[in-house]
Amino acid sequence: MEHIVRLPISERVPLLRDYYLHHSPIAVDRELTTWHCHRSLMLYIEGWDKYGKQAPTTRLRRAYAEAHVLRNTKPIILPHELIVGQPDLREFSPEEQARYDAAYAQKGTLPPKRGRADHLAMDYGLLLERGVEGMLEILNEKLAAIDLCDGMQIEHYEYYLGCKIELEGLKDMCLSYADEARRLFVTAQTQAEKDEYKALYDVLLQVPLKPARTFREALQSIHTYTWSLYGLYSFGKPDIYLMPYYERDIKDGVLTPALAQELIDCFFLQSVPNMSAWAAEGMMLGGYDENGTSVETPLTWHFLKAIEDTHLPDPNVGFCVTEQTSDEILQYVARLIADGHCQPTVWNTDAVVRSMLQNGFDAKAANTFTLSTCVEVTPIGASGISITSPYINLLQIFLDTLEDCDDGIDFDGVFQAFASRFSRYCDEALLQENFWQLERGRNSHDPLRTSLLIHDCLERGLSHDSGGARYNHMEPNILGMQNVGESFNCLYRLVYEEKKVTLRELKAALKADFVGYEELRAYIMNKIPHFGTGDETATAIQKCVADTVMQTFHGRITPRGATVVPGAFSYREHEIQGRVTPASPDGRRRGAPLNDGSCPVQGYDNMGPTVSIACTSAWQPVGFLGGTTVNVKINRGVSTDKLVALIKGYLKTDCAQMQFNVVDTEELLRAQAHPEQHGDLLVRVGGYSDFFVKLPTSLQNEIISRSANEL
Repeated sequence: MEHIVRLPISERVPLLRDYYLHHSPIAVDRELTTWHCHRSLMLYIEGWDKYGKQAPTTRLRRAYAEAHVLRNTKPIILPHELIVGQPDLREFSPEEQARYDAAYAQKGTLPPKRGRADHLAMDYGLLLERGVEGMLEILNEKLAAIDLCDGMQIEHYEYYLGCKIELEGLKDMCLSYADEARRLFVTAQTQAEKDEYKALYDVLLQVPLKPARTFREALQSIHTYTWSLYGLYSFGKPDIYLMPYYERDIKDGVLTPALAQELIDCFFLQSVPNMSAWAAEGMMLGGYDENGTSVETPLTWHFLKAIEDTHLPDPNVGFCVTEQTSDEILQYVARLIADGHCQPTVWNTDAVVRSMLQNGFDAKAANTFTLSTCVEVTPIGASGISITSPYINLLQIFLDTLEDCDDGIDFDGVFQAFASRFSRYCDEALLQENFWQLERGRNSHDPLRTSLLIHDCLERGLSHDSGGARYNHMEPNILGMQNVGESFNCLYRLVYEEKKVTLRELKAALKADFVGYEELRAYIMNKIPHFGTGDETATAIQKCVADTVMQTFHGRITPRGATVVPGAFSYREHEIQGRVTPASPDGRRRGAPLNDGSCPVQGYDNMGPTVSIACTSAWQPVGFLGGTTVNVKINRGVSTDKLVALIKGYLKTDCAQMQFNVVDTEELLRAQAHPEQHGDLLVRVGGYSDFFVKLPTSLQNEIISRSANEL
């Protein structure tokens, strides 16, 4: 597929990229997001108030408010766009500001949103095959079949009615987009512009209202449906489900590889106005199809090429590697990584599939797993899974345990006290999450129309918030797990093995934030064998910590009858939580970030990435389906052959995900000093990417502190 890689970049792609990143409203105010768009919030509150008496339940009132937002959304179509649809982020007029102020004053009347929203992948098959109008026909049939005299069916009636209300609002929004394209066609000044707007009008008149007939229509349909949800979603595996449209269009001569690439690039670019700096949408490529057959289609190459063409943080692209993955595509993946695109992340497919099967997923769901947007593992079109529910600062629990220990306690006693405290903490934390799941079942959080593309919600007549989805695991996320393992390692060496200090003296050093104890901190950092260097004791201790985490959640059941499976990644919470976490025995000072995901403590894995990954695999991260991030920082100039060799070696471990920063530390320091000269420098943070110069300084420093490796 090298011919796809050699396709030239369309002239429109850099034009649109430059506008979105540097001149659009979201470029001016990067805190703007689709789900915090001022206009959508204003419209939602107005709709909530308008239909308060008409809606007999809170859930239906939310549906009416959703429909009100959609029906009153101003269509935004920019010059040169081939894929359209984004929130209206323009500044308010004085009249609109007054409306917003009045609506915002009523924000407190909205019921609070509880628990984690969105973060799932829909199955777009029904949308592409039937369109919104076809889905409305199905809902009307479902509603007609309900016996309203049977009170046991009223919850199903409420669900179908709420979905219908929302889809009718979406239908009106789609028609307004088609009308806007027609207006632009009529007012266009050149024939080229007229041709483009006429083609766009034809597309928008068809999708997502009706079935998608072409590749372009399929892309537009899934984009429109997804962005209208105002949230964070994964597009699943588009190199599989879009292939029939691609193949048919190529065969019929209505699509060329060059046009397909241009369309996909434009699809990628829509992530800029539709995502904030701290968010992500994603997709997975390669791996297996539902039958377990290896996937490597022309679209796999096209979507990878879009990473090179657009050089953006989003979509967050994962690449599933198997033993059957060709060296040709692995070389291209390695080249993208080596060139500093920070994409794609690499997934150990067979290991993840085995873990999913062990956790009760069927073969189809396991074979076609995807990232939920960041790194949480989720099935496509079957998820009611609650990710990062909740975040747990494990290092703080360890430090609280240490505070209660004195010099008379042995090492095992400290560990058992920690395990007991952690279990008690989880009792309380999961009780809150369980309450929130109950509340979501009564008062849906996500738009109801999301669940129309989630099995088996339509069949059961229940939203995924009400337990209608096929899979409903809860996935708490553990922060600072390696800080805890390393702290136990240092505690064991300093107090119990070498007897260099007493426990009381170590606690005094921590309380002083190592001020006056600089020699002790230097000894910790430079003399103690650390986890990530191949030291057997440090590795065994880290595995004990990970096993304790896993065992603590084993056997717990959620209100939806599902199990609890933890994750161990960071997103950017390691920096946020680190700000309020005191100093720890691993040499970390007060306020410093926690470890970055699933890796050894920053700077301690200084024996190279192969040794570091081997140590990390010892605690079997693949079991942590709630998400793991193995960050590898490599200096510029690495060869693709060496990266491919590292990736192939990764397939033999019990790790799930690996992501790369290929950048020199000196380059990061220069970017800090002269951000105006390094605006396009991308870095992996936790499970997502961002432009380095837009990160807060503390997070920049954390990335700089990671071990830099040569291969």
